[in-house]
Amino acid sequence: MKIIHIPKTEKTPEVTLDDTLSAFQVKGNCLPENIRELSQQVSSGLERYLQEFEKKKIQDKPFRVNFMLGYFNTAAAKFIADIIMLVHNYIQRGTNIKIYWFYHEDDYDMLEAGEEMAEMVNVPMNFVMVVKD
Repeated sequence: MKIIHIPKTEKTPEVTLDDTLSAFQVKGNCLPENIRELSQQVSSGLERYLQEFEKKKIQDKPFRVNFMLGYFNTAAAKFIADIIMLVHNYIQRGTNIKIYWFYHEDDYDMLEAGEEMAEMVNVPMNFVMVVKD
């Protein structure tokens, strides 16, 4: 069941929180005009879900947080960092969560951006190179 589904627009990424897949995903370019509105909607929904997920005593499979970004601006970087910090708080409390940062094989800037985010928040992150067909 999709708890959050914000369709992709020209300036905003698709954001999905899918309970059946036990995954949260931000996919696409992120340069919204009003980042605050997007941030509040996403953060509050993700926070509620993680509170419930944390209460489950059996967390056989990890909750996945996937970032599949094409481009993001400075304002969006704060939005992304806020999500990572929120998730990191739950990881520190022992909640089974894995963060994945996807980047295209030739996009070293995106890889570096993910590495900087991971270092800034001091959170373990899995980097996944996407190879073009």
